[in-house]
Amino acid sequence: LAKRNPRKVNWTVLYRRKQKKGQQEELTKKKTRRTTKFHRAVAGASLNDIIAKRNQKPEVRKAAREQAIRAYKEKQKAKQVTKKPAAAAPKSKSKGSKAAKQPAGKAPGRVGGKR
Repeated sequence: LAKRNPRKVNWTVLYRRKQKKGQQEELTKKKTRRTTKFHRAVAGASLNDIIAKRNQKPEVRKAAREQAIRAYKEKQKAKQVTKKPAAAAPKSKSKGSKAAKQPAGKAPGRVGGKR
């Protein structure tokens, strides 16, 4: 006779436990825990700042964003104006410097081993 799996023999305790037989008195299911939303501050902003920004009207937020972009662009333009005269002089003489920078023995752009 071959050994039978006790979980497949109908009258064994293991079978009855697996098929959930005779457990009518224990019908209460476990409650699953619901995740709750929790508001807290982030590294750069306090909770009050975040709530105030969230409650702003979209038009106000859009205007503030456009104003910040405009200020940044003006700052960049001013930086370009001050940078142009200084950068224009050395640029004219650097013509053959690219070829001199690469080492003579190595192939360009090769990194790594055999694989």
